[in-house]
Amino acid sequence: MRIGIDARFLTHPQPGGFKTYTEQLVRALLEVDPDNEYVLYVDRPPESRILSAVNATVRIVPGTAPFVGMPWREQIGLTMYAKRDRIDVLHSLCLTAPLYAPCPLIVTIHDTIWMFPHRFTQQQKRLKRSLMDIYYQYVPKAAARRASAVVTVSQDARAAIVQHLGIPAHRVFVTYEAAAAIYQRLDRQYAIDAVQQKFGLRESFILAIGSSDPRKNIATLLHAYALLPEAIRTRHNLVIVWTHPLLAESIANQAHACGIEEHVRFLHHVSNDDLIMLYNAALFFVFPSRYEGFGLPILEAMACGTPVIAANNSSIPEVAGDAAILVDAELPVIIAHEMARLLEDEALRREMSARSLKRAAAFSWQRCARETLAVYQSIATNQAGLRDAHVA
Repeated sequence: MRIGIDARFLTHPQPGGFKTYTEQLVRALLEVDPDNEYVLYVDRPPESRILSAVNATVRIVPGTAPFVGMPWREQIGLTMYAKRDRIDVLHSLCLTAPLYAPCPLIVTIHDTIWMFPHRFTQQQKRLKRSLMDIYYQYVPKAAARRASAVVTVSQDARAAIVQHLGIPAHRVFVTYEAAAAIYQRLDRQYAIDAVQQKFGLRESFILAIGSSDPRKNIATLLHAYALLPEAIRTRHNLVIVWTHPLLAESIANQAHACGIEEHVRFLHHVSNDDLIMLYNAALFFVFPSRYEGFGLPILEAMACGTPVIAANNSSIPEVAGDAAILVDAELPVIIAHEMARLLEDEALRREMSARSLKRAAAFSWQRCARETLAVYQSIATNQAGLRDAHVA
């Protein structure tokens, strides 16, 4: 079987969930499947050799021009290349896909957040953003309905796709993500020393991750932290890693207004290697997101043996299981109570650390790849059956 994958995020410079999913899934597919042939379509020349598998070919389908570059690449370029390369199954990994693919199409839809445009702040509503919003509203719906199969990352996301897109449930497949292998438990004192030297952090701190999306709910976390007694905040700072600076200034202003700015640290441009150290050094990780299709940072923290406090909504309980303390994301007083309890109870932190490691070990990218490969094989078999029936 000749499998085409739109792997543009392998070479795309923007970090985040799409890039992580693409890198980890493609790598795992090539590890578990030496038999089929893979054609990986990227959007720009890679800086170095990105894959060494003998059954993988990298094709550059340009798509970096402003405004129309990505849509042209996806709707015209990918269609032409897939036809020329005689692809048997084409998998678009990140929400959108070519609507007239010359072969059976599989599209991964990670969640249905994109269906609710109010998630963007007014500052983001530039012309380019607005044009791409239109594309990202129309194309995923059309692609999902045309696709032979939709892959998603949690049962919660599957239910939302079936409900909001009207896709028959038997065409939507769940393949769970996992923490990358680099996230693992280290000697905690070693990690503490490393982040003290790199970032000047105190030995005892709480970790969180913020982004450009208000959905991550960092404002509520800051409110909860402000409810902790001054003595606790003095001993245990709140460290927020920013993956995008858009909301950082407003959160900093909120910290100042709450009188807690001296206890809150903001870190920018944090590498994966540094994030591993931060996970390992932190007393615990707080993830109060209002909605997640999966919530990969939860498993990244757990793979490092870090206790986790997380929201009790969407897919988060499905991913965290009984290894996290789950809280209402809209109730800062409850979040503060659980933070204080975990700060003061070392035995509980040890117990939750053990649970975290066990829970993270239940997920793997190899399993995700095998389940994704099973979808490819099923679709290809069905297509072959239809051809045979047509000939007969």
